[in-house]
Order: sequence, then C-alpha cells, then structure tokens
Amino acid sequence: MSRRKFSPQLTLLAFAVTAILIGCSERNGQEDRTDSSDTSAAIDETAAVRDASNPFFMEWETPFGIPPFEQIRDEHYKPAFERAIEEQRADIEKIRNNPEPPTFENTLEALELAGPSLELVSSVFANITNTDTNDSLQELEVEISPILTREIVAIYLDDMIFQRVNTLYEQRDSLALDEEQARLLELTHRDFVRRGAALDEKSKIRMKDINARLSELNTVFAQNLLKETKGFELVITEESELAGLPAAQIGSARSKAESKNRPDAWVFGLDRATFESFMTFADNRELRKQMFDGYRSRGGQGGENDNRDVLSEMANLRAERAELLGYASHSEYQLETRMAKTPEKAEGFLLEVWKPGLERTRAELAEMQKIVEEEGHEFIIEGWDWWYYAEKLRQKKYALDESETKPYFELQNVREGLFHVANRLFGLTFEALENVPLWNPLVQPYAVYGSEGEFLGVYMVDYYARDSKRGGAWMSTYRDASDIRETNVRPIVTNNLNLSMPAEGEPTLLNFSQVETMFHEFGHGLHGLMTTVRYPRFSGTSGSPRDFVEFPSQFMEHYASEPEVLAVYAKHTETGEVIPPELVEKIRASSKHNQGFQTTEYIAASLLDLNWHNLSAKQAAAVEDTKKFENDVLDSYGNPAEIGPRYRSPYFSHIFAGGYSAGYYAYLWSEILDADGFTAFKEAGNIYDPELALRLKENVYQAGGRRHADVLYRDFRGEDPSIEPLLRIRGLN
Repeated sequence: MSRRKFSPQLTLLAFAVTAILIGCSERNGQEDRTDSSDTSAAIDETAAVRDASNPFFMEWETPFGIPPFEQIRDEHYKPAFERAIEEQRADIEKIRNNPEPPTFENTLEALELAGPSLELVSSVFANITNTDTNDSLQELEVEISPILTREIVAIYLDDMIFQRVNTLYEQRDSLALDEEQARLLELTHRDFVRRGAALDEKSKIRMKDINARLSELNTVFAQNLLKETKGFELVITEESELAGLPAAQIGSARSKAESKNRPDAWVFGLDRATFESFMTFADNRELRKQMFDGYRSRGGQGGENDNRDVLSEMANLRAERAELLGYASHSEYQLETRMAKTPEKAEGFLLEVWKPGLERTRAELAEMQKIVEEEGHEFIIEGWDWWYYAEKLRQKKYALDESETKPYFELQNVREGLFHVANRLFGLTFEALENVPLWNPLVQPYAVYGSEGEFLGVYMVDYYARDSKRGGAWMSTYRDASDIRETNVRPIVTNNLNLSMPAEGEPTLLNFSQVETMFHEFGHGLHGLMTTVRYPRFSGTSGSPRDFVEFPSQFMEHYASEPEVLAVYAKHTETGEVIPPELVEKIRASSKHNQGFQTTEYIAASLLDLNWHNLSAKQAAAVEDTKKFENDVLDSYGNPAEIGPRYRSPYFSHIFAGGYSAGYYAYLWSEILDADGFTAFKEAGNIYDPELALRLKENVYQAGGRRHADVLYRDFRGEDPSIEPLLRIRGLN
C-alpha cells in the first residue's frame, strides 16, 4: 500500500495543509496594498466572480458528500487553499490565545476539529494529483509542498500550543480520560516532542528549513519518476517480435499504439502490470533486456529528471534532522514508535529470512540455468531472464500455464469475490451507486453497510493505468471517519490499481498475483471503512505504525487462494465454469514457486532502505556516488548479481516519495502477523470462524490506532505472533 496524502502525522490532516500557500497569500496581500484603488477594485471584482464559481466555497449537495469532481477545475485549488488557510489560522489562534486553562476539549479536541476546509481541499487535491495529474497541477504541487511543511513545523514548534498540550500531559493521571482520549493525548504530546517542540530557537529555525526542503524534494522525486516512467515506450513494428506474449497484452499494446497514431505498431509502457507480463512471456531476449533496462534505469539517466542528487540530499537532510532531535540516524528516529523499535531489530529480522531466501534462490537459479542449457543456449541467466525462465520452470514443475488460469480471473468477478469474503467475515454488504460524481469515468462507486444495516462509508475503485496516474497500487481516502462530539462522519475510501486496459470489447483478465493485489488493497479499504474510532488521528490506516498497517491488507490475501473462495469468484469468462479443483491445486502447489527470488529482491530493497537511513549526517554528506553506495550495500550482504533489489534508489518511491523511509521492511514484518493470524483460522477449521472474525473485527479493522499495535494483535490472537507460519507459507523452513 501507499497512501500519499498531505498528512505529515499531525493529529489532523487539516494541520498538514495549513501552510500550503502562506507565502503566496502574504505576497498577494502586499501586492494588493501597493496597487491603485482602481486596480484593487478590479481585483476584488475578479476575485468575487472567481469565488462564486469555486466548488470549494459552496455546500456540496452531492450524495454522501462526495466531491463534485466534474465542477472542480485546476484553477479552483489555489484560491481554495488560500481561503482555507485563513480559516485554519483563525482556529489555531483561538486555541493558542484561549484565556481559559487548557482542557482536553479546548485544546486536544479543538486541534482535531480545526480547519475542516483545509482537510477538504487537501484531500481532493492529493488524490487527484495521484490519479489524474497534469502539468498545471504538478507545478502547483511543487509550489505547495514546501510552504505547507513550513507551516506544519511552525505549529509543532509553537511554544504556546505546546505548553497547553504539555500541561495536559503532565496532568494526565488526574484528568479522568477514557482510553481513546488518553491515547490521543499521549500521541499528540509525543508528536510535538519528536517534531522539535523542546529544541532551542536556532535548532527550530533549522528544523523548519530542513522540513520545507524535504517536502519540496519529495514532490520533485515523485514527479521526476512519473515523467521517466511515462517517457519510456517500447515500440514494436514486427509481429514476429511479439512471440510468447499473451493475446490480451498484445491487444492492449495495439490499442495504446493507435491512441498515439501508430496503427502499424504495438506500444509497451513501464506500468508494473505491463512490465511484469512482458518480462514473463516475451520470447525475444533482446527486447526483454530493453524493457528491463528501461525500468531499472528510471531516475538515474542524467538530465532534468535524474533523482540521484535529489535522494542524496534527502538522506543527508533526514540524518541532520534526526541528529537535531537527539537520534543517531533517521532509522533510529523512525523506528522508535514502531513495532520493531530499533534499526538493529529490523535488520536482524530481515536477515533471519534473508538467509533461507538466498539458499532457495541458488536452487532456483540452478534449475533455471538447466532449462537454458536444455534449450541449447550458452548464455548465463541475467536479470532480464529471471522472470521468463521462472515461468518456464513453473510450467515444467507444476504444469501451470498462466494462459490457462487467467480466463478464470476476470476483474469484476474477482471484485465480487472480495465482497463475498467481507460479507462472510464481517457481515458487510456493498451496493453499487449510480449518478454520483466520479473523478474518472472508469471509477466504480459503492455504498457499504455493516452487519446491522448501518452505513459504513463510500468505497470507490479505480483499477486502470493511464498516463496521468502514478504507478503502483494503493488505498487512500477523500474523507476519514470520526465521531467527535457525536458527529459520526463516515469515510470515503478509494482503492487504486494500474491494470492494463484491454482491447475494446475484451474482458480484463488478471494473473493470480494481480488477484492477490486486489485482495491486499481491499484489506486496506476495509481498515478505512470499518473503523469506529472517535478521532481522525486513529482512523483506519492513519493511526497504525508502518509495520502493523500492512497486517489487515496482507491478511486478506490469504483468502484469494482458498478453494471455497475461488469457487465464488474464479469463473471462466466464456463458459462460466468454476475453476476446476485440479487447477486450484496447481495454483496452491505453485504458491511457493520463485519464493527465493521474491524474498531476496524484497529484502534487498529493505536492507538498502535501512542502510540509506542508518547514515549519520556526516556519513550521508560523504556519499558522492549513489550507485556505488547502493552496490556496496548489496555486495556486503551477498546479494546475487542476477537479482537486484526490487527498487533501485532513483525510483524507490516508497522511501523517497512516500511514507516508508526506514520502513520498507514493514511488509515482511506484517507478514509475520498475517501468516500467524490466518493460521488461527485454519487451525479453527473454518476460515470464517465467527469468534475469531469478531475479535479481528473489533481489535484490528474497527480499532484503527486507539491502542498500541502489539496490544491490538494480542487482543485478537490471544498471544504474540510466531515467525514459523511465515517461513512455512513461503516454503523457507
């Protein structure tokens, strides 16, 4: 998952947006004062016309409060931010200057309720710049990010606000707070301290500058990567060079070529679905190499979109910021609040799985090299061969051909399978919505209801790749759940994938990895939809540490391959026949196939992440060649030359343009939890066991972040997790 909103882990998203256009707002105000009265009048008249048509300045009379996407234009965002900032500032001033002694209501809850307009516009803007961006929005995003961050930091470093929070924290044992109130006070105080509230003035000034620059670099990194990804095209003009590729992918490539006025060609891009399929099935080794090199070289090719200097500066600034706060490294700072606690524990855990993963990798490589020799070739397997020969080995060992399974995994049927599991586990129902606003015509919206018929929220899915959409798969929200002072706000949750658009009239068929991705993101969606917390700080995924937040999503992946679930959704797209048991058994038997590769490339990236962020400021500043640093790190762990990390540094957006810095290990850490948790259901003999499902619902999907992650898991499972189920499921024990 990747949730890229503007929230910088403050108690309320609105805080995160307070600063968005402060510089512009102040500058515009000064310009108004220096203009002539006639010019000022003209400006005021223009502003009035502009404001009258701006959807952000109106009440939204839309179903469920869904943003009126068709009315929102690019030019609406900036004035909406400007006005909302003023409102946010007024809310903060009321808290800061309140003459009454601080109370939970006039300080903590007031902070949670501050700036609703900013929360609104920032949520829409952040989501749209992820799914339907353009040059104008990207320019505004670069302008917004550093100004936003400066204001966020200013709030954390505000002595008057902090003193009110700190006073409550010191009185916490006598305030008679309930569990969720006490948790909010604990985390809010912790945030202020960890963001520098106790620093001296000189350090606070430096902290503001560092965070503003990091915010700018984060946005630049993401935009550079999007441009690099969009800029690559593999154009094939000879039909013979398409050998091995699935018919659906060929049709999609033809459609893409036609959209670019190349009816005589086939065009392949670098979205993940296209890349994986091409690397798996294309017989032409030279073309596989071109695709591989295009994917792996993004962000590191020189020119204006090169990310190497960007990421190097980010690592340096993060290390400096950590040292200002009294930590040895950014990793130490980040992991203090997570389940792993320390970089050493996170690395030790990774290495515990790394060693059996490497052993499996060597065995896989030997088996694939044998196939190369049997085919009469003399080359040694390289990175661009692994996917291709792994598929051949899979077919050889398990007689499982993806072209045989994909007709059973039609997109809409898989979606119905997701809904079925949610209904059996938690009693949820999903009703398709019509005539509601959508940000793209391909979006599918649903109203979601709980087991007692209560409205839980709106669920909107956006499955297909397009040039205006960032890569990957993620869950996000247009509105988080909360129930402050009995308002009962329900969320608007989105799931986003990047599936290749099929040729016109053809169904969207998935491989099983894509099916698992749908179940994964659906798990995140359920976490957001089912939450029953009072405060936005704890809502769904927002309140969970990185190494716990993937548990609810990865847990759902297990259901994808269960026979009784497959019987519901795995129906042949032409005949309607349910997938036969023998094919199910092949899928399950092959689930451990290529686990050496998958484990190794993932852990390599996780170790690379930790090593970037284990650097002190002095060490980070001394890194002159990012590629050499990366290679030295990988060599030190014995990473196989044929398998690079899942992400090279210049396109490692999880850690340089997302929220996973010093935290990419979290997926595997959470896998301990999901493997152990699902094992409980299997041992109970019922994958929908009512007692376990209720504990899972109450202590994970509904609980958000109201308690420590360790406590939440034990409340569900009854004991701490064991690593053995993870090793067994991956076939590494």
